[in-house]
Amino acid sequence: MRPCISVICPVYNKREFLRGCVESCLSQTLESIELIMVDDGSTDGSLDELRKLAKLDDRICVTSQENAGAATARNAGLKLARGEYVFFLDPDDYIPERTSLQRLYESARSNGVLIAGGSMVIDRGGRVDYDSLHGRDLDSFPNESVIEYRDYQYDYDYTRYIYSLDMLRGESISFPPLRQFEDPVFFVRAMVAAGRFSTIPDPVYAYRVAYRMEGSWSEQMVLDRIEGCLTLLQIAEELGYAVLYRHVVGQLDGEMRSAVLDNAGSDRVLAAVCRANAAINTAMLRATDPSQGNCYVLGALRRLARHGNVRKMLRDSVVGRSVVYAKRRLLG
Repeated sequence: MRPCISVICPVYNKREFLRGCVESCLSQTLESIELIMVDDGSTDGSLDELRKLAKLDDRICVTSQENAGAATARNAGLKLARGEYVFFLDPDDYIPERTSLQRLYESARSNGVLIAGGSMVIDRGGRVDYDSLHGRDLDSFPNESVIEYRDYQYDYDYTRYIYSLDMLRGESISFPPLRQFEDPVFFVRAMVAAGRFSTIPDPVYAYRVAYRMEGSWSEQMVLDRIEGCLTLLQIAEELGYAVLYRHVVGQLDGEMRSAVLDNAGSDRVLAAVCRANAAINTAMLRATDPSQGNCYVLGALRRLARHGNVRKMLRDSVVGRSVVYAKRRLLG
């Protein structure tokens, strides 16, 4: 019999959290689930722990692969999944309420939608706060409703939704091979394919922040993040989704600034930032901010304008929508 929901969890060196994560799934009131745990080449004994847990409940499926990143692990889980819907869970997070999956499933079925979502809570060292990382209006839903994605146009928090597995397979939607920002690309593509989604106010995902240590960004992480943002800018522009476009430019300009500056010695990173700046369509930004002029220069480029490599790349770059103005402003 086909499970109602397949929970897919990529695992890399999170042994201390696995039991709590797994128990939050197995204790769900919706019993018709399968839990697919994909070990991504862990070195801390996570795979052994997963195999022990799998002996406790036949709904747990454990598979392993050489370390290739969370995106590849989730895609492996999608290939194994049998459920009507899939739900993604990181191994150091958990499902906060026993009824979460049942409520999501009932919402999707009763509203005839391919995606259903709930609210997120933040776990700070064991204290659960009903606040937000990005803004309460973006990380939660106030009531039960059905929303057209064109009226929502957000790209974060993909883990608080269930997705029709048949839709994902029919539309060939999976996670791109990126180490960073692979999930917003997946999420937006899924939402565009579904068109609309249902919502419930219930907390359905608990995100741990105390255990996520901030570290430096590697060159490849920055390159992947920029590549993912460029993909979303293209999708948003093709669809005329100005709100989504503004979100992504803001992520490039704000969240990525320090990471780019930390990798200012990398010609590959500098070239990618110049390419990203050239891709920015200021007309799309004016759709939500009429005061936006013809020039948009990413903050990292402003900081690096005196860097010889940046100046050369700007001079040599193909003249794009925004970069021509950036050249004038930065190079004189």
